[in-house]
Amino acid sequence: MVHALTEAHRVLASPGLLLDLRPDRDPGGRRAKPLDTYVVIRGSDVEAGALVETPSYYADFVAGDRAVEQVIRKHLLALQAVEIFRLRWYFRTLDILEQTLVEDWTGTDLPASVRGRLTSLLNAHPNAQIAVTETFRLNVLRKR
Repeated sequence: MVHALTEAHRVLASPGLLLDLRPDRDPGGRRAKPLDTYVVIRGSDVEAGALVETPSYYADFVAGDRAVEQVIRKHLLALQAVEIFRLRWYFRTLDILEQTLVEDWTGTDLPASVRGRLTSLLNAHPNAQIAVTETFRLNVLRKR
């Protein structure tokens, strides 16, 4: 990622902006924030547990933070603003969620306990859907 940020600096006109959008870490920075999982029943969220990031995927979080810190230290880019917010995804079925985990969210695991809770809630409420939330960080960087 350092190379990508350096290349972005090279092609940006001054004082161009670079937007860095990615999943955020927990406040202590020790691990990825959990992806809270709910079943939405008639407009109300019923908690089902949390999806978890795999340790190898979490290394990407750390590398991303370090890359941003490095280009700031080198005075290539200056941090102008940071926004932290939650994104929410909806899945009509457990099969669709599991397919997404296999094909797109490859660094995320669905614990057996969460799968069981989702199955139970969806069986009891066939018209419900699954919602997954994740905390994201948007860094706004300006070329120096």
